[in-house]
Amino acid sequence: MKFKRLIILASLCLPMGAVQAQADDNDDFGVWTEISVKKELTQTLDLGFEGEIRTGNNSSTIDRLSGGIALSYKPSKYFKFGASYIFYGDYSAEKESKHAYFEDGELASYRLTPGYWKPNHRFYVEGTATKKFWKWLRISVRERYQFNHEAETSIDRTEFEREEYFTPNGVERGDWESYNVPKINECQSQQRLRTRVKFEYDKKGVDWGPFVSVELYNGINDKMHLQKIRTGVGTEYKINKQHKVGMAYLYSCHLNEAPNEHKHALNISYGFDF
Repeated sequence: MKFKRLIILASLCLPMGAVQAQADDNDDFGVWTEISVKKELTQTLDLGFEGEIRTGNNSSTIDRLSGGIALSYKPSKYFKFGASYIFYGDYSAEKESKHAYFEDGELASYRLTPGYWKPNHRFYVEGTATKKFWKWLRISVRERYQFNHEAETSIDRTEFEREEYFTPNGVERGDWESYNVPKINECQSQQRLRTRVKFEYDKKGVDWGPFVSVELYNGINDKMHLQKIRTGVGTEYKINKQHKVGMAYLYSCHLNEAPNEHKHALNISYGFDF
């Protein structure tokens, strides 16, 4: 019993410790909150709905809102197949760019891009193989094909500038003037193959399920180059047959960006099955 308690305690403490460590790395941190509902249609077929809110910028802004539907088929205890559709919006925060300065260092012009939402459509097709060892360790391997389509968006950016005048009394600078610079972000699509391996403590009669996982994101459009690695550690708790809650720490390293971007997230989830 002491060993079980140590596993549970470690799975709860690791996310908190990782979040604290993140504060020293100047990486981004967010909270991902998920709610899912699953309906058993038959003994082998399930229909699910999910919604998610993600924060970013050190959890100061909402970065993503999403909702989706999923269908899963489990022909045996070893294999499971599924397909899903998710619609989500990613928020791009307001930012200044293209700064120009006068010789004395005072600002002469800049561009302001307002915050806007980027709508996305995402499709999944996946297969999962699961095997249990020693009556307490469950190991699963999931292969997921992901197709993502980002819709076209139109943005009205604003250019601010002021001129410098040479007069008999010296140099003078005019008032700020502004004009709009429209921009269209064309639609784009991306395909990925995501491979996840998960180790989970799963023993009969125990409501807690600590786990660790690692997932590799390979870009199909990018000659199968490794684009991202996501690792996770956390636990789930089964309140009863219908309700369960979970908490996990997720760390994502984006390898296709320069410099490599590191994201830390505290994932909180609730699931209802009926």
